[in-house]
Amino acid sequence: MYDELIAQIETSEKSELLNKAKDIGQSRDDMKIDFILEDINVLFDDSREGLDRVTEIIQNLRDFSRIDQPGSCDKYNINKGIEATLIVAKNEIKYDADVKTDFSEVPPIFCHSGQINQVFLNLLVNAAQAIKGQERDGNGTITIKTYTSDDNEVVCEISDDGPGIAPETLSKIFDPFFTTKPPGKGTGLGLSVSHDIIVNKHKGKLFVDSTVGEGTKFTIKLPIGTKANNEKEIISNG
Repeated sequence: MYDELIAQIETSEKSELLNKAKDIGQSRDDMKIDFILEDINVLFDDSREGLDRVTEIIQNLRDFSRIDQPGSCDKYNINKGIEATLIVAKNEIKYDADVKTDFSEVPPIFCHSGQINQVFLNLLVNAAQAIKGQERDGNGTITIKTYTSDDNEVVCEISDDGPGIAPETLSKIFDPFFTTKPPGKGTGLGLSVSHDIIVNKHKGKLFVDSTVGEGTKFTIKLPIGTKANNEKEIISNG
């Protein structure tokens, strides 16, 4: 009796194992290995693209901050600086504004590029926040234009189609600690610092024009000069 019971158990186990083996074989056929291999190749391609993207972002961050050349005046292309800054500011802008660029070929300037990029960042984020505070359907628009002026200056215009700034506010906009943002949302230093960087440290110009209900435009003008001349001016005003 005991031997018969053991024999039945062994037969049952063998049958169960055989069925499992058949199931595994069927599953292997159902998985379509060729397609899986194709997917793996696509994933590897995506990974390479992802690494390339990370490399690009790191390079843009380096271009934005110029951490490889601290404290020195360097040759700077304003268009590349704006592109690097747009990468840094992307998450601050993309949900509220579409960005349009109109870049002309401009000569390089010599400046503290990390400081100039910080000005671009301040103006772009301010533009996006102004648009965000306006009730509207869909995104607003930030337009960036660069060109060379007749006065031998490189010019950057950053415009938005936000709510605009009232005249009584416009006259105070570069004053330290002045802000129209709610408490905790701004220090009131961004535009003041930007003005100091452009006007005092780089002998440039920073203007603002605004019409309530239409938008605001900031204009930056930076002189074209030699490294020695520009660095001398920046150091004397640093």
